[in-house]
Amino acid sequence: MFFLFACLGTVAALGALWMQAPTFDPVDRVGLPGLALMLLGLQLALLRRWLTVHTAVGIAYAFSTLYFLVALGHQFAAFAPRTHMLAESTYWFPVLYAAAFLLYSPRRAAWLAGGTYLLALLLCLYHLIAGPGAGNAQLAGATMQFLLVGAVMIVLEATFCVQRVHLLAARDAAYRDALTGLANRRAAEEHLAALARAGRRFTLVLFDLDHFKAVNDLHGHATGDLVLRGVAQAAQSVLPSGGVAARWGGEEFLLLLPAQPAWQVKAMLDTLRAHLRDQRHGAVTGVTACFGVATAHQGEHPDDVLARADAAMYTVKRQGRNDILLADVRRTHHAALFEPPVLK
Repeated sequence: MFFLFACLGTVAALGALWMQAPTFDPVDRVGLPGLALMLLGLQLALLRRWLTVHTAVGIAYAFSTLYFLVALGHQFAAFAPRTHMLAESTYWFPVLYAAAFLLYSPRRAAWLAGGTYLLALLLCLYHLIAGPGAGNAQLAGATMQFLLVGAVMIVLEATFCVQRVHLLAARDAAYRDALTGLANRRAAEEHLAALARAGRRFTLVLFDLDHFKAVNDLHGHATGDLVLRGVAQAAQSVLPSGGVAARWGGEEFLLLLPAQPAWQVKAMLDTLRAHLRDQRHGAVTGVTACFGVATAHQGEHPDDVLARADAAMYTVKRQGRNDILLADVRRTHHAALFEPPVLK
């Protein structure tokens, strides 16, 4: 996305210079090439991983704002007294205000946009009162229009930004389990569907806590909630990059992982099991679970992968609980397939 922004900004800067040829405004002669070089330099820094996108965007925004404020002050001395109007560069101030609310939190955006507007207001008032344009009614009218549009733009953007924050919060609540903070079943199902559409292979782990009903019955639902939160934290702590943990329902959890060999999944789940065994929640000492694992075949429907993991999990339940089983693996080959490869 920053690449597109850098390209558009560079084209706009060079296009503005081309429109002025062969006579260039003194500020634009330096400022516009400087902006273009700055944007291209930031893009190069991103490609070399010298900067994050967030930092690059912040630098671009700061330098763009500085250029337009300098250009605004300059035009009152060089352009506005002759034409009785403001230059085209003022068209970009609403873009600055909108960008602040798109890029930053509502509070920070309000400070940035409001600060930029205040500086522009002070520049305009100074030049209309004490500058070459003092007493020019036509220029004063154009300047008031510029300031009014900016104020309206900031109010509109602030309103939309607050609404967007509320909308995102509501969306997050709709896709997150309130008790554990994990993704909920709806979010997991949509993630599964997205993986299927993209044709990406994945490993699915479904696990169910052993004897959880007894925890609620003997120790109360408050303790049960503590157990579920502890399990969620432990699951998140072992997730590899790109993995997703979800509460599938009740005491059942689901892990979506990039496709991995069985021995690697086994090592991760053994770590998770160790974390669960070490947990203490009041009178509850240690947690165990039944794990079913299935890796998607090429073109396999997610529901079929889920069904295989579910069947493996229930096989573990029938065979004594507190174990891991890879779907479709015969018990005679179970240990061998879970062993890591031997390096020769």
